[in-house]
Amino acid sequence: MSGTLYGLGVGPGDPDLITVRARNVLAEAPVIAYPAPEGGTSLVRKIAAPHVPVGRTEIVISTPMATDRFPAQDVYDRYATVIGEHLEAGRDVALLCEGDPFLYGSFMYLFERLASHHPTRVVPGVSSLGAVAAVAGQPLVARNEVLSVLPAPMPEAVLEARLRAADAAAIMKVGRHLPKVRRVLERIGLLRDAWYVERATMDSERVMPLAELTEGVSPYFATVLVRRRHEDVTIGAVPPDVALVALSQRGVRLAEVLRATLPGARVHGLAGRTDGTDETFADAARHLRTLFTVGTPIVALCAAGIVVRALASVLADKRTEPPVVVVAEDGSAVVPLLGGHRGSNRLAQAMARVTGGTAAVTTAGDVAFGFALDDPPDGWHVSNPAAAKAVMAGLLAGEPVGLVVESGDAGWLTRSGARFANDGSPAVRVTDRTVADPGDDLILHPPTLAVGVGCERGADAAEAIELVHTTLATAGLARASVTCVVSVDVKTDEPAVHAVADDLGVPARFFSAPVLETETPRLANPSETVFRAVGCHGVAEAAALAASGPDGTLVVAKTKSPRVTCAVARSTGDIVPTRVGRPQGRLFVVGTGPGAPEWRPQETTR
Repeated sequence: MSGTLYGLGVGPGDPDLITVRARNVLAEAPVIAYPAPEGGTSLVRKIAAPHVPVGRTEIVISTPMATDRFPAQDVYDRYATVIGEHLEAGRDVALLCEGDPFLYGSFMYLFERLASHHPTRVVPGVSSLGAVAAVAGQPLVARNEVLSVLPAPMPEAVLEARLRAADAAAIMKVGRHLPKVRRVLERIGLLRDAWYVERATMDSERVMPLAELTEGVSPYFATVLVRRRHEDVTIGAVPPDVALVALSQRGVRLAEVLRATLPGARVHGLAGRTDGTDETFADAARHLRTLFTVGTPIVALCAAGIVVRALASVLADKRTEPPVVVVAEDGSAVVPLLGGHRGSNRLAQAMARVTGGTAAVTTAGDVAFGFALDDPPDGWHVSNPAAAKAVMAGLLAGEPVGLVVESGDAGWLTRSGARFANDGSPAVRVTDRTVADPGDDLILHPPTLAVGVGCERGADAAEAIELVHTTLATAGLARASVTCVVSVDVKTDEPAVHAVADDLGVPARFFSAPVLETETPRLANPSETVFRAVGCHGVAEAAALAASGPDGTLVVAKTKSPRVTCAVARSTGDIVPTRVGRPQGRLFVVGTGPGAPEWRPQETTR
């Protein structure tokens, strides 16, 4: 009777991530086999070491490290014979695999040689993909995005083509191919969104934005994650709480697909003609008018003429009306009918990505340049939207329109193809300062400011809010450019800090004291008293600087009220709050495996 060959995934590096099932197999199998580089030690054996009983027969599969299949094929042929002899003698063999056996695992080469002759079981492990995403704090994909897993050794032109088409990608086996990966990502404008992870979950783990990595080479066990921001596809956020209005069962089926991509969306169906909807109506025209007049964004899955006739009598002010998009029931055409600069263009583009259809965007600025000045990217704000029309008209007519960038990164304007003059009037003025009299200029506030707050325990929220208001006003800084309120993590439960964030309409984020302590050389007012209290030489200044990044500057040094301190720092580019510090509390997302308890990683029991 033949023994069983186990393809044993032992996880990405941390022995605690070995599944209970894998540990049980290791405890019972009389023979273990594992790859090792010629002349080197086996990483997978080191990972499994705490769970390997003494006295086991061990087969070291000495493998040349090469990018092609030769000369490794001879090695696999030879060791398949060795392992096969143990199996034929009735001895189970556990073949150790880093990560998961069927994700770029060498196990598959022995599997194809042995599985047809001997019982074979694959024990999945925590894959390197899951580990890399977890330690980087970066989701691999969301909603209907498609993940591409790409080996870095592929030709540069092929890698570039695959990345250009990808929603999100994990580039594995980086090693000596790091310069090529960096070149490609920079060339296609994705370097800023790429994260580098080296030896995930191991003692020598490193995680950082790829743009900050200074080395020209990396270990084989390095992965680059990249995921397009929404504004790379469609500038700004998709409107929430959309009403998906369907007049037929076919439309309802498409609406169900679209709903998965829209936050808070609900499906509305015609009573008696559709099933499985959230809400029903008897009169389609009346229902559309009701939704429109109360400001609900509409995606209508029907003929455009039905919507035009229904809404014609209630059209009044395009600056306040909600977006309306019409989608053909087969998804082939997506038309932003109303509210192009209030979200319907973005909505149409998002819907077209899901259906594979064409978004028929017709607003002049979007067609000519890919942007609308009164509908800027996420985080940006328009101070005086009424000025946008004349400025955009000037750009479209080729007239001299100026661009003045006082702060922030206006790349979404300069890379668009729009031609700006050095001293044109009117002008687009990008600034995080307040502008009392803009004249004919259009004022855009970029997301460049971080407000640091420190306070005594139990400080009054009104005092904190007043200090921040006064600080911003005195410095002439625009509230619209404030992206986050930041502090030390011992203040995560401090009501005054959260009250300031709520008042400004931005998230509160927090840093550990050791992280803030690294900002000490940049502080204007380092304090030994603060260091003795919380472990860093400053809270308000240090937190603001940490949020602004390594190139950020302190634009307002620490100001005080009786129980609160405040400081403001400026970033050279957009501050993305979700990439700053961490929010209140700590959420553990625990993967418990595919079903049976024995498949779960041991760490889930801690």
